[in-house]
Amino acid sequence: MLITPELNEIEAFQPMFEAALAAGDIAAVVIRLGPADDRTRLARAKPLIAAAQAAGAAALVAGAGVEDIVGKSGADGLHAPAGDEGFGEIVGRFQPDKIVGAFAPGSRDAAMVAGEAGADYVMFGEDLDGEPFSTTLERVEWWVPIFQTPCVGLAQSVDDVAALAAADVEFAALGDAVWLHEAGPAAAVAAAGAMLSLAKAPTP
Repeated sequence: MLITPELNEIEAFQPMFEAALAAGDIAAVVIRLGPADDRTRLARAKPLIAAAQAAGAAALVAGAGVEDIVGKSGADGLHAPAGDEGFGEIVGRFQPDKIVGAFAPGSRDAAMVAGEAGADYVMFGEDLDGEPFSTTLERVEWWVPIFQTPCVGLAQSVDDVAALAAADVEFAALGDAVWLHEAGPAAAVAAAGAMLSLAKAPTP
C-alpha cells in the first residue's frame, strides 16, 4: 500500500506516483489531500485516482472533510481516523459500496473500536510522529493473531517491510520511505516487493 504526502499540488508529484505504481504490485493507495475547496481537491485527486486504478490498485482519499468528495472523485473509498467519534457513521454511510479504512491514532482502544465498527482495515504507524518503528511493529504483532479485521503496518524505511512480513501483516504500507528514497520511488517499491516475495517463499 502506498501513502502519499499531504498534497497541495500534484504536478511535481504525479510522475513519481506513476513510477511507483509501475514498479510493483500495489494493492491500494491512500491519497492525502491538503486543505482546499472541494473543486480544487477534486481536480487534484482525479488524475491520481485514475492512475492508481489503471495500475490495478484501489484508490482511497484522506483528509479533513473528504467524505463529501468520495463519490464525485471516483475513489474506491476513504481512509479516516479510528478515534474520530463519527467513524461509525462514516462506515454506515459508505459501506458496502466503498472501502472504509482506519488509521489508529493513540491507543489500542481506538483500533478495536474501529474494527468493531466495521473498518475494512486498521493501520498502525501513521499517527506515530517521532516514535520508532518498533512501536508500530509491536501493535501489528498484537493485532494480527487476535483480530479478523485486516491489519496494515506503515514502514518507516524499506527495510522495515521485512519485519512486517515476518509478523504476517496483511498489508505493508510505505509513505516517505518511497517518496524520499535516495534511488527513487520505483526502486523503493521494487525493493519492498522483493522483501515481501522472499517472506512468502516456502522454506526449503
